[in-house]
Amino acid sequence: MILNQTYLAHPMRFLEAADPIALAALEHVLERDAQDVRKLLEWLPAAQTRRDRRAIIARARDLLAEIEFAIQRIAEVE
Repeated sequence: MILNQTYLAHPMRFLEAADPIALAALEHVLERDAQDVRKLLEWLPAAQTRRDRRAIIARARDLLAEIEFAIQRIAEVE
């Protein structure tokens, strides 16, 4: 049997999460923030000034903190 990427990205759960709505929201935040960090890092080399670079890095750090929090909460909710 060949597994497709969709199956691997969303593994089957045998038990429901304690709060499925919160879990879905946290997983959405995790995915969205990861995409945003990726985009910011793509922009970083093109930043013209030190101020712009610092702003991009600061925003990426904020998003990484949100990602860390979401991962911790997902572990608690599951």
